[in-house]
Order: sequence, then structure tokens, then C-alpha cells
Amino acid sequence: YIREGCYTCHSQMIRPFRDEVARYGEYSKAGEFVYDHPFQWGSKRTGPDLAREGGKYPDAWHFNHLLDPGTMSPGSVMPAYPWLVTDKLDTGSTPAKIRAMQTLGVPYPAGFDKIANDNLMLQATSIQFNLAADRIKIPKNSEIIALIAYLQRLGKDIKLTAEKETVSK
Repeated sequence: YIREGCYTCHSQMIRPFRDEVARYGEYSKAGEFVYDHPFQWGSKRTGPDLAREGGKYPDAWHFNHLLDPGTMSPGSVMPAYPWLVTDKLDTGSTPAKIRAMQTLGVPYPAGFDKIANDNLMLQATSIQFNLAADRIKIPKNSEIIALIAYLQRLGKDIKLTAEKETVSK
């Protein structure tokens, strides 16, 4: 997301203004950004805000949108990212990156660095399965799967918290 410059056109923060809440839903809360270092709020929107993108569209929609944005969003000025299909995700430094983020205060649980790649592969396998159901065959270590996983996570933590609060009432 950062490397490809997505943040230059998409924000990840719904501001507490009437027009933004009407368009995107409830405004963003501080806890939604706890894992974002650097935060991805953005200050410009060429494309839509992505703060609540997770679960909004199926994995195949994101796959097709990243390959040819105009087919999924007519009139889109977003560029295509075809190399994400062929480029492979390098997970060799994931444990070190998790430890660095923990040092910066990101609240990953103790020992998460040792299981992060297992968690990553579970997510990748799920997305690969979903894509295969839509006749899209792709290796689970493709960078596009990692970006789809990231997009599908956006806004999920706040939704889970809201669901827990509703159930407990």
C-alpha cells in the first residue's frame, strides 16, 4: 500500500464532518490506527476513503480492480498494478519487522513475531481459496494477495469492537 503510493490518492480517515459521515459512515476512531506506523490518514482524496474498506467487496473485486481499475470503477483514474500478480512476497524479514514495530509501541502480543508468517499464510490461503472460487488461480505468495489482505482488514477492528459491545448489552 505504501510502496505503491496508494496513500497519495486514498485517505484512511473519515473525518467528523456531516458530509463525510453521510458518504462513508461513522467517523474514524483513534483505536483504528493502532497498528499503522506510519499512519495512513492521508490529506487528499482522488479516490474514495478506504477506512472501512474491509469486507465491503469480495476478494475477486479487489483483484480485478488492482489489475484494471476501470472495469470495476468506470471512470477511475487509478493506474493498474499488474506486477503485483507476478511479484512474490518476501516474508523473510517479517519477524524482524514485527519486533521493530513492537519497539515503536505497536501492540502486537509477545511472541507474535514467531507466528506472524503463519498468520500471514492463513490469510493468504483464505484469499487464494476465495479467488479460486471465482476462477482466479494465483499463488498465495503473490504480492496482490498481500495487498488484498491489507485492504480487507481496513475498518474491521472497529466493527468487531462495536459487535462485541452490542452483544454484551
